[in-house]
Amino acid sequence: MKQQKADRRSQRTYHLVSSAFAELLVEKPYDEILVQDILDRADIGRTTFYAHYFDKEDVLDSMIEQQLSMFTHQIAHAPARQRVMPSLELFEHIYQSPHQHLRALMRGRAGESLWEALQTALCRAIEPALSTLCAERRSPPIPLPVVSQYLAGTFLTLLKWWVEASMPYPPEQMESIFQQLALPGVWAMLKEK
Repeated sequence: MKQQKADRRSQRTYHLVSSAFAELLVEKPYDEILVQDILDRADIGRTTFYAHYFDKEDVLDSMIEQQLSMFTHQIAHAPARQRVMPSLELFEHIYQSPHQHLRALMRGRAGESLWEALQTALCRAIEPALSTLCAERRSPPIPLPVVSQYLAGTFLTLLKWWVEASMPYPPEQMESIFQQLALPGVWAMLKEK
């Protein structure tokens, strides 16, 4: 993305383009969206668009970066409890934020980049937490990077289903479901001697 400007007009343009792009992603596949579609939906001129973005891929990257930033902020600022990952806080964050953009980004080719970035961010947070929890052990029976990938993938699959199903259960219940399904094996592995 081009250098973001902080003035109100630029911020308004970023918001208009992101909202227009998210709406278009709900209506049709990423590959069918043209820059002209974004311009028409955002009601901005071509010059304004290109002053802020290089192309539609740049818009997608910007939206993914924004979602990833919010997600990693939530991970970093979760209350410190002895656990592997702040799954409740992540479910709550998604539940409380306008999920139109996230739902739009989850679809098709656009979603692939988002899920890869979220998987990487979660693994980076999970592995140190696992290391701390099994610090007194010399080496766990399953390598921690494998466990991190498993937990991140499980959480994201559950999160994706939840968002696509229009969040039929509250965050607290989703946290409980995740804990019951994903963590018993991890806790057993950490207790093995």
